[in-house]
Amino acid sequence: MATAGKGKRLVYVSEELLERVAKVTRDEGVSLSKLVEGALAETVKVNELGYASKDMAEFFNVLQTNRVLGGLFIPSGVLDFMVEKCTKKDSKELQTLWFESGMWSGKYLKEKFPNPTDSFGHFLKLTRWDLNEVDVKEGGDSVKVRCISTVMSIEGTMLLAKFIEGVVNGLGYRTEHVDCLKGMIILESKKL
Repeated sequence: MATAGKGKRLVYVSEELLERVAKVTRDEGVSLSKLVEGALAETVKVNELGYASKDMAEFFNVLQTNRVLGGLFIPSGVLDFMVEKCTKKDSKELQTLWFESGMWSGKYLKEKFPNPTDSFGHFLKLTRWDLNEVDVKEGGDSVKVRCISTVMSIEGTMLLAKFIEGVVNGLGYRTEHVDCLKGMIILESKKL
């Protein structure tokens, strides 16, 4: 980085990236300076929220995927109420719906993302605010998913486990073992 004048800096960027950025400036009708300054300001905001700037595009992609898959953000209390009412009457049917929804999501993630397992981890972290910890690890021919929540009911935990099982199945893995306790899911799977 070299100084070009008081209060300004000169930053070296590859020609290839500059050509792609020039298209963005034309599409958005803004100057290069405004686009870069705006992008840098957003990067600072994301960092202040505790996220790495390199994850911004991935996060947006995951949120867009959630929208495409029909996902909604609803208050957890409302979801808990609905789950409690439905599990008393139609527990098996509800579990089947969550599994099928997960399977469809897994197939979609597999087609859309170069590393669908990582994307699924981001998906859970961004769309499930009731989860305190999410860990999705791929190792060789297996995937292990671990989710921890201090607020999730047993019914909600069981349904999320069915969704995760469906996703993993849709990604091409067979569930080997599931531990499901109130607020804790540990799922281990092997490649089909």
